[in-house]
Amino acid sequence: MIKLKSFAKINFFLKIISKEKGYHRLYSLISQINFFDEIFIRENKKKKNKITFTGPFKIQLKNNSITKVLSLINEKFPKIKKKNFDIYIKKNIPNGSGLGAASSNATVLFNFFKKRYNLRISKKNSIKLLENVGKDCPIFINSKTKLLKSAGGVFYEYQKKLNFYVLVIFPYFKLSTQIIFKNIKKISKFKKFKTFKLYEKNEFLKVCKFYGNDLLASAQKVNNKMKSFKKFIDQVSEDNFYSMTGSGSAFFIISDNKKSLLKIQKIIKKQRNNFWTILVKTL
Repeated sequence: MIKLKSFAKINFFLKIISKEKGYHRLYSLISQINFFDEIFIRENKKKKNKITFTGPFKIQLKNNSITKVLSLINEKFPKIKKKNFDIYIKKNIPNGSGLGAASSNATVLFNFFKKRYNLRISKKNSIKLLENVGKDCPIFINSKTKLLKSAGGVFYEYQKKLNFYVLVIFPYFKLSTQIIFKNIKKISKFKKFKTFKLYEKNEFLKVCKFYGNDLLASAQKVNNKMKSFKKFIDQVSEDNFYSMTGSGSAFFIISDNKKSLLKIQKIIKKQRNNFWTILVKTL
């Protein structure tokens, strides 16, 4: 049995640039964090794949990112078509949180098959295939911080790593990405920040505050609980930058001061278990 780590991600900011062919083009800074689902996989001698979800956030969906990537692999690569697998996914990442668990799971499996069975496919073509599974999948092709400039497959990769602690807060309710985007009625004119010094803390925070997250307003319309949740985060954040990641519902607070975030986490944990939290770090 082989064990794989499927990391979550944070959108430090997210702007909608335009809408083309039914998809919204995004401008978003994305970093993976050291928090992950665990995937266990082995070949079996049965005539079908066996997929099992376990863990605190296990899912029951028959049609999911795992089944989609397996179908894609079988269709595109004959050398794997007759092989079947036992796949166990321990879901540590909350579903419907904007942390990218499903897309990460699919891409990690795709990368496993590509390496394990020596599939001859370029990074460019890998990205194109993964977009068929999910628009977010390509950002998990590797662990580099990315500046997304599309609906999914076009991005700039940074060679240097970010170095921030992140407190993730999940309110125990899910949001549908599809519904959140469907409720975007108007796209404001996109303006770029003059400078983009990613590795200087003050400049980084200025950029994050400048862009924010364009999906937050829609999320608050879709679920009224988001308004009170945001208000609560505003009260406990202690002047640290915070925002919603992706299409929600999870929020994050960032700092280079671990003690500050531990203090905030302690306050949140006193709220009668209304929220799930984890303190992590950017990869």
